[in-house]
Amino acid sequence: MNIQMNSAATSMRELQKKIDVLAGNVANAGTNGYKRQEANFSDTLVQSIERQAGLRNEIGRTTPNGIRVGSGVKVAQTSLRHEQGSLVQTNRPLDFAIEGSTGYFRVASEGTVFYTRDGSFQVQPVLNSNQLNLVTATGDAVLDSNNQPISFDNDYDQIQVNQNGTMQVTFKDAGKQPAEFQLSVATIDRPNLLEKAGGNRYQLPGTEAQQVASGNLQLLNLAGPDSGAVRIRQGSLEMSNVDMTEEMTELIATQRLIQSQGKAISFADDMMGLVNTIRG
Repeated sequence: MNIQMNSAATSMRELQKKIDVLAGNVANAGTNGYKRQEANFSDTLVQSIERQAGLRNEIGRTTPNGIRVGSGVKVAQTSLRHEQGSLVQTNRPLDFAIEGSTGYFRVASEGTVFYTRDGSFQVQPVLNSNQLNLVTATGDAVLDSNNQPISFDNDYDQIQVNQNGTMQVTFKDAGKQPAEFQLSVATIDRPNLLEKAGGNRYQLPGTEAQQVASGNLQLLNLAGPDSGAVRIRQGSLEMSNVDMTEEMTELIATQRLIQSQGKAISFADDMMGLVNTIRG
């Protein structure tokens, strides 16, 4: 396969990966707290041609020495775009939105901590008890600032959360002491380290202690010194930050690039066929 066909074939394969990324964004345009992805490209192996074979071919040369011939492009990185999505008021007491692009709710499942922007929570009865757990839509336990699942009695009356993430649960029995919890929120300074874990959740490589020590993760104390770093809005949800107009524009442009690379392969094939028919 000649250089032109190899370069075009490589580029087509990598452009298809970008289409897959765009398709994922479009499919999750209505997912709460979803962060769109973006495919970034870089050149593949580049060959520097200093001179042609045979000195006689250099006579009258007009192209400069060191001309660079590439072999296509590749997806160098699929980055996560963390711009704040629009907030929609739902007036549902168990819907929470984070104001601040780097903040994430900490949730846990089977001993593993995950991070999510989807604050559509619900209560789940604890088997053989009078307790309720605060969980995500996929059943993960919502953690408090002590790394414990938030749990309270099932005879609750109201749940109130202020902008610093302090949650107060009052009960139908007026003489019963309200329960207070602090929602656990973390900020991630290097969001491109986040790995998708399914269920609109992310996780970080290694342990939380390692990420905190490296400065990539900070566990916030919104009721204390970190007050105002991010804000919690009760009765609202953050929408996806996918811009359908931008995604469709990128999709059309990428499809046209694939078509152009297909034509390049076709032209190269025609030229090779023409050469093969020439008789000396």
